[in-house]
Amino acid sequence: MTRFFQQLLLFFLAVLIFLIQLSTEDKSVFNISSLGRQFVPFDNSLPPLLTFTAKRMLYCSLECNKRIDCRTYDFDSDSKQCRLWDVDTTTGFVVASPSKPRSVVGTIRLSFNTYVHSHNQSCNKCFDSRYELCDTNSNTCQCPLKTFWNGSMCLVQLLRNQICSGMNVCRSDLNLSCQPSCDFTYRCSDPPTIGVGQTVAGFCNGTIGTGSSGIIGPWSISFSSSDGVLYVIDWDRNNVQAFSPFVRTGITLFNGSSSGQLGDITVDNSNTIYITDRFINQGIVYALKVGKNISTFPAAGLSTSSCLYTGLYTAYGIAVDRSNNIYVSMFSCYMVVKWANNTTSGTLVGGKPGIMGSTSTTMGYVRFIALDEDRNALYVSDVTNTRIQKFIIGGNGTGVTVAGNGGVGVGLNQFSSPSGLCITRDGQTLYVADYYNNRVMKWTIGATAGSVVAGDANGAAGATSQLLKLPGNIALDPTETYLYVADYGNHRIQRFRIK
Repeated sequence: MTRFFQQLLLFFLAVLIFLIQLSTEDKSVFNISSLGRQFVPFDNSLPPLLTFTAKRMLYCSLECNKRIDCRTYDFDSDSKQCRLWDVDTTTGFVVASPSKPRSVVGTIRLSFNTYVHSHNQSCNKCFDSRYELCDTNSNTCQCPLKTFWNGSMCLVQLLRNQICSGMNVCRSDLNLSCQPSCDFTYRCSDPPTIGVGQTVAGFCNGTIGTGSSGIIGPWSISFSSSDGVLYVIDWDRNNVQAFSPFVRTGITLFNGSSSGQLGDITVDNSNTIYITDRFINQGIVYALKVGKNISTFPAAGLSTSSCLYTGLYTAYGIAVDRSNNIYVSMFSCYMVVKWANNTTSGTLVGGKPGIMGSTSTTMGYVRFIALDEDRNALYVSDVTNTRIQKFIIGGNGTGVTVAGNGGVGVGLNQFSSPSGLCITRDGQTLYVADYYNNRVMKWTIGATAGSVVAGDANGAAGATSQLLKLPGNIALDPTETYLYVADYGNHRIQRFRIK
């Protein structure tokens, strides 16, 4: 037997003994590659955890096993070089290495059983674990740094430019997070700069799209608080598209009637979706819930230009509270009404039925609304009077101007056709889409002027990542980290980091 084959036999015997020993001690078990292989990370600028000289592969494996952050090693029997890596084959490659015919790669073999008795359990379950650490805040066993919980195992976090599909899947120690990409994927990358938009639906360059990859006229948007789905009303297609979290393509959820016009959308805490249509029956609301038939209200014939409370003539903006009371703005009735749960008529919140005005108790054409349930307040986009009015629900119908009313213009106290709006959970900050000024304004409640958070301060339109064109409705994500904008004129949904 040649010396080479003797060494090869000893090598495989050592590997076998090592695996038996590790299994007995409930330590790491490695998958070993064939000879002539080495490991290369997806990001080839990433250095190994440790490079050192080892007499045998066994010592290289043992050193990896000592470190909770080691997931892969490669060892060259000729040079005796051992390299330890904190990444694995999901974030790197085992490649052929002709110049190293006796190099092998070892990767840790993980399974559900590795974690079933420790994850989220008390810290005594992972006291000497090689796979999890004690989180001192919760006093439970959790995944170590550079890994994330996928529902059954602690997997290695992904590297820069890798396709991702979750919040914590990217290398947090490298300041990476899962961000939308113009190739219709999400990829691990740096967080965006404040004021620079990212396209989450449609084409980044503002071109009209068809099929699941594009949208034509995004007008209103709303988030589901239960599953994070983004719902988009496409005004030009007269349908509703649904975009799941970390997915850049949508599905058509609902098609409006060819004789109707969908206006606004919202989702309640039971995941029922409400959609206004101001033309069907002269004003109705659709209610959609998975597994149930679509319902509508009010009944045909009740929405008339008389602006009665039993109808919803020219229904436009919509909001719903935790008790499933529904609030609707009636565009050509110049008012907002509240429909209590399971009732057949509304009560007045703000405005006067059929009376256009500019006083504290009257309004002009009204578009979108925003509900601040904790403070019993409703904010209304009064388009005609270029202002945002605040009404107390159940109050005397007197509105307070909280933004605008400085006339039409590009000043920081002015709008040119305010459209969508949203309010932060603490009730202190209002965001308003300024339609003809191609921007989104931020107003602190009580301030006499706002600031521009998206688009051009002087109202210039454009399709770059920093510009907008005719923005419709807006929405905050559940964490209030991002502001989402229906960029109607650019046929896309943009999001802007605001903190």
